[in-house]
Amino acid sequence: MPQTPENDGRRLRSVASRDRIINAVIALVDEDQGIPGAEAIAARAKVGLRSVFRHFGDMDGLYVAVIDRIGGRYVHLTRPYVAADWQGQVREAMERRMEMFASVLPYRRAADMHRQRSPLLNHGLDALNQMLRARIDGAVPAEVKADRLWLEQLDLWLSLEAYGRLRDRQHLSHPDAAAVIAAAVNALLAAKA
Repeated sequence: MPQTPENDGRRLRSVASRDRIINAVIALVDEDQGIPGAEAIAARAKVGLRSVFRHFGDMDGLYVAVIDRIGGRYVHLTRPYVAADWQGQVREAMERRMEMFASVLPYRRAADMHRQRSPLLNHGLDALNQMLRARIDGAVPAEVKADRLWLEQLDLWLSLEAYGRLRDRQHLSHPDAAAVIAAAVNALLAAKA
């Protein structure tokens, strides 16, 4: 079909509508309202309810688009480590994770409410955990990783789950939660110095 001003305008409106829907989900989750329903999303985005499903097919399709958008916020955290030694790289990983965890925690809370009904959310969270684990596996030498108990403790302390528990269950502020995690990680690193 040839591009006409009418077709081009329709396509631009469609892209803008899709973008507003994704931004509406992000805004509602940022307000700590969990993962909102389609009606709340449509109202916030100022689109019809059918538009939500026309653009994304179903809520899982929308969740994938939101995860992609949010993931773009953290690409800079995947840059190579600058520390010369593996202990310094682990500390860099910890600092980067604390930066990410502070802003991603509301999304984790929201996702936890819907994980049982959404295989795509489970897949996204599993992929995040695998990527974070791979970054640590790449920094820690093989002879240190051979101590599986030590490695699992490190992975646990550097996880979003540990951070989330400190924030949500133990009601610590971000700086206090980060300090608890840093103390545990530093003790583990000292054990392998």
